[in-house]
Amino acid sequence: MTNKETDFENKKGNQNEDEEFDDGFDFDDETDEYDEFSPELYEEDEINAIEEHIETYFGSFETVFHEIVSPDIHVDICVIPPDKESGRDFYTLITMGMGAHLMNVPRELDDMKLTRAEMMVTLPSDWDIQNNDEKYYWPLRWLKILARLPMNSDTWLGWGHTVANGGPFAENTELAGVLLLNPYTDDGHVCVLPGGDDVNFYQMVPIYEEEMNYKTENGAEAFLSLFGDADDDDALDHVVNVCRTNVCRLDAPKRRQKNYKITKEDIKPLFDWDGPIGCIATDRITVDGFRVGFMYREESDYPEDSGWRFFAGDESDEYLEDSLNSDVYSLNTIVNYDPEIMEFLKENVGAAYFRGEDGAFLRDEEWRKGED
Repeated sequence: MTNKETDFENKKGNQNEDEEFDDGFDFDDETDEYDEFSPELYEEDEINAIEEHIETYFGSFETVFHEIVSPDIHVDICVIPPDKESGRDFYTLITMGMGAHLMNVPRELDDMKLTRAEMMVTLPSDWDIQNNDEKYYWPLRWLKILARLPMNSDTWLGWGHTVANGGPFAENTELAGVLLLNPYTDDGHVCVLPGGDDVNFYQMVPIYEEEMNYKTENGAEAFLSLFGDADDDDALDHVVNVCRTNVCRLDAPKRRQKNYKITKEDIKPLFDWDGPIGCIATDRITVDGFRVGFMYREESDYPEDSGWRFFAGDESDEYLEDSLNSDVYSLNTIVNYDPEIMEFLKENVGAAYFRGEDGAFLRDEEWRKGED
């Protein structure tokens, strides 16, 4: 980690912790009009430099979500589509316009050239970025919130800073705040403008409330140490996962490295629906490679959890009592392991199926939770 990153955390800490923000527009409810304003804008040569930087380090883009009303700064969002051949099987969304405003950075950090910034987030390849439903739209909303926060609050944002949402982002997740880190790429963290100013790019990483509290008390580096190294299966993935494990929940088990039969890069988008996508499967399926032999759907305490539980069918009671022998996945991931389960996944809570001797699934009419 560079001194630049460490200084963010040590010298500034969490100025923006636990604040809540709206979209930042100054709207007059009585006149239904926006107040007169003159937004801060990049110069044309600066825009060209930003665009070239984005395409060089993050990928080419043709789609831009243009902002219609810009009360203070003009914030567009560049949409870089998934490109599996280039190793980017995810969307990358990057603001363009935040850095036109010079943030109020402490004077002792002047030499670090931190006054300009742009925000980015990476989303799964099956994310419906055109959908205005909040369970899809909140990452875009939060890019704009972060872009305007320094101007609205006369502050600054940098590596290790966190901002709370005041509750879950949407009904299908418990993620409730963001942590700012360096981009997922090895290079491209800073764009130098024609006039010599640096524009720093930061990755927006959604986190849970418990994780934010831990980070506040212990710092960003200590929080990140709770995850595995970059090459481990339990590393903090830069791509948003609305049902990832909350590493700071009291009942969250300490994970061990697992060698999955299907790598993350080989998971294909096979199953999509509007319901919760989380599920639990045992290692007999995801590590040992056995097909699903028994599955049921139960009531869930978490909005992102579908309630589906998957087993190979030969797990012993002792095996199942060890929580490290199972893990949380998306339904799409388990469909990749066993596509035959897909036709049953929209069944109601209480559904249960086992694989018969001929290999076909049969409904278990006698199954009841607690009797399996």
